[in-house]
Amino acid sequence: MRKETGGRIPQVEIPVNWEAEKNEQKSVDAGHSPWKLDPIFVTQVFASLLISPEGIEGDYPIAYEDIILIKNNGEIAIAEIKDDKTIVSRVYLKRLIRQDSTGIWTVIGYDPIK
Repeated sequence: MRKETGGRIPQVEIPVNWEAEKNEQKSVDAGHSPWKLDPIFVTQVFASLLISPEGIEGDYPIAYEDIILIKNNGEIAIAEIKDDKTIVSRVYLKRLIRQDSTGIWTVIGYDPIK
């Protein structure tokens, strides 16, 4: 089943590990990894790790300022990346565990650069 995100469907879907997401939410609730509450930051980390899957040291290869939210209704977000180093053009995110301002954002898919 394809993941629907407000009328747009990601070209590449990311499988969700629900147990890991529940644990991540508990971690954020305990004060760890607050960046998971920011869809732009989650997009930055995701896109940067696609470029450097071995990990990131120093600055992220994709700048926070080069990511634009084109949709965010509080439950679904779509981010576009405006950077020549990226291999993805658009990232799709959802708040899967909790759909309010305390819920973490999870990448559920992306569109590769064509």
